[in-house]
Amino acid sequence: MAYGFVTGYLMTSLFVEFVPWNAPLVVPLTASLALVSLFGGALPDLDQLEFWGPMQIRKYFVHKKTCHYITGYAIASVMLFALASWFSQYTISLLALACVSLGAGVHCVMDPLDGWRDERPEQGIYEHATKQWLPSLRLVMFAGLWEWVIQALAAVGFVAISGNMPQLIVAGWKIATLVYFAIWIISFLFDAFYRAPKRRAIEEESIRALRGLR
Repeated sequence: MAYGFVTGYLMTSLFVEFVPWNAPLVVPLTASLALVSLFGGALPDLDQLEFWGPMQIRKYFVHKKTCHYITGYAIASVMLFALASWFSQYTISLLALACVSLGAGVHCVMDPLDGWRDERPEQGIYEHATKQWLPSLRLVMFAGLWEWVIQALAAVGFVAISGNMPQLIVAGWKIATLVYFAIWIISFLFDAFYRAPKRRAIEEESIRALRGLR
């Protein structure tokens, strides 16, 4: 979500730079477009309904596949950006969709850096263009050091952007604070009550297996 916000602001800034004739329409809504992109950053994880959705719809979702489109979101954001520059009567709507697509695309590009899907090593993220699962690099684990580094970089982006948008000079700090507090709480709870117990059980099983071999 944080990187969706940052990339949404960057896309809006690029649009104003390269399509100046539509700038009077876009500039007053820069904050709104960045916030829309923030939600775009969370969009791909809608397919986590596989795990916590109602039983009757879980079968329609596969995490890191159903709503994750590495290539698709990138192409959509470029096309929507171009269309927004050509059709001034739909500029805001098309640019908002472009920001959502870009935020979702950044999410999908970052996903292969972390762990695999549901403890399945062969399933890092699904690439719809090749119809294959891409392996996970397991570089940025949930609630680990590198995730906090990435979040810190996003926080720097939040601070810089908030000061540059009059609409967010006050609200921007509140948004950044609330987003990062929520991320910290979710990370802590997930790691403490879900990831850590599973990891502990796997480690204990490995220890018992080693002792058995000895």
